[in-house]
Formats: sequence, structure tokens, C-alpha cells
Amino acid sequence: MKIRKTPVALTIRLSRAVALIGSAITLIQALLLMYERKGICFNDGCEVVDSLTTVDPILINLGGFIFFQLVFWGLWVAHNKPQRLGGVRVILLAGIAVEAVLVAFQYLVAQIFCSYCLLILGLVIILNLLSGVRHTFAAMIIFAAVMTGFVSLQFSGAGNRLPDSLDEGIFASLDGAEGEGRYLFFSSTCKYCEEVIVSLQEGYDCAVQFNPIDEIPEFALPQAKRQPSYNPSINKSFLQQLNLDQIPVLYVERETGFQAITGAGPILDYLEIECGKEAQQTPAMQMNEVSQESALDFLQPQEESCSVDTDCEEIEGVPQLQ
Repeated sequence: MKIRKTPVALTIRLSRAVALIGSAITLIQALLLMYERKGICFNDGCEVVDSLTTVDPILINLGGFIFFQLVFWGLWVAHNKPQRLGGVRVILLAGIAVEAVLVAFQYLVAQIFCSYCLLILGLVIILNLLSGVRHTFAAMIIFAAVMTGFVSLQFSGAGNRLPDSLDEGIFASLDGAEGEGRYLFFSSTCKYCEEVIVSLQEGYDCAVQFNPIDEIPEFALPQAKRQPSYNPSINKSFLQQLNLDQIPVLYVERETGFQAITGAGPILDYLEIECGKEAQQTPAMQMNEVSQESALDFLQPQEESCSVDTDCEEIEGVPQLQ
């Protein structure tokens, strides 16, 4: 006589299959990050989010693998004894709470969504939905409560100081007179960025760090010291935190505050005034300084800049960066 499976048994089998899929995905992602330093992702969000976390992405994915394994084996034990599903449901509620934190982080801090993270979120949501109506209602309340808590907070730390990890995004450094910290954000396809970089061959006496938002195979300044490695996603995410979508950007760190100068024209003016042979502080530059307690000062022209996400045409007579 063939035993007919109950709806609960079928749901448990389906949930085990989802947990097994989640285990495989997170384990593969952890191995890819460990051996190839690049995991599964369908957009730039993964690199941006990974660059902003204090925990190694490999450990995060191993944590996800352990989560799905706990769910899988918990469901296996409860296959013939549904009354033991209570422990699995607690794990699933903890998982949806963690996912709410990650979603809030992507929305409020990184300001970009990671496609891989959304895939894992989808699997966690499916597992919670398969656990029944009452459990789904509890999961919705937890998710909404965590999101509400994060939305009520203000994340403005990135605008108050230069993050320590920005040094990992330095592609090259130009020696010069120390003093203000200068970070030039640029891309290999921005014609105005090329104009600024080539101008630095004209004898400006300033130390400048070059932080590209993409891969730079060649560089127009042979005298600049190339770094053995750099992470352009750190630079791109930093601009996103400052709500800057145009390059070039010269980020100046001073004792009295910070300044972000956008566009080739204003940057060249700054270099002429601050880094030229007869460099001297002018009233105009003094007026643009801000304190660390106030917001960043942005000088944003209407032209002479390129979109972070769009290539610019070449400038005639200016060497290519690639």
C-alpha cells in the first residue's frame, strides 16, 4: 500500500531543497572569493557592499552556508516529527532579521543593491513563506521592525572623515610638498580627467594620490609611483557616499575641514593656486574651507566633468590613459 504524503511532509521536502540550494550557492561564493577574489554577481553592487563591510566577505558567506545547513538538517530531523520544527523556525526568524539589516545597509549606506545579496534574500524569504501563515506574519513584523529602526537613523559618518580603507583604492602617488591630503578620483575614459592628469607634468609641487573608479592599464604620468594593487570599487563607493556622480573630483583633506572640487576647470585653478611655483593661499580658497562638524564643501561646475557611469569622448591632443 502506497503511503500518501501529507502537505506538511511535502512542504518540509521543498524547504530542504531550498536550503540545499542556498548551501551550495553560499559555499561556491565563499570558495570563489577565497581562490579567485571575485564571486558571483550581476552588477557592481557586490564589490561596493563588500568594500564597506568590516567582516571579510568570505566569512559572511560561510556564515550563510552554516545558516542554510542548520535549516536543512533541522528540517531533516523534523521530517517525521513536525513538532520539532520550532527550532528551525527560530533560525529562520533570525535569518530574516539579518537580511533586513543587510537590505537596510545596501539602501541607506552603500546606496546600491547587490544582486547576489538579493538572491540570498529571496531564498530566505521562500523558506519563511514555506513555514506557514503564522510564521510568515511574524517574519514580516521582524523585517519591518528592523527596517524601520535603520531608516530612523542617520548615516553621515562618510561625510565627516576620509575612510581608512580609501588608501586601498590608490592606484598611484605623485610625490611633492606635504600638507593637505589630495585624492584625485578619475576614470580611464574621462577626457577631462586626462586633462587634469596631464597638467601635473607641468611642475606643480603637490603630493597627489590617484584613485580611479575603474581599471587603469596605462598612465600618463611616468613619474608617479604605481601601487602593486588597488581596488577601484572603494573609490566608486566613496563618491556614491558623497552623492557625487561626476568626475574628475579632487578631494582635499585639511586640518580645518574638507573640500571636494569637481570638474577640470576648478581643479586646474586649485592646482595653479595651491601647487604652482608661486603657490599661496588666497581669500577665495580660504572661503571654501569648512569645519569637520559641518557638511562637505562641494564646488560643482555645470561642465568640464564626466558622469561616473558614462564614458566621455577624447580631448584632441591629450594622451589616452589606456
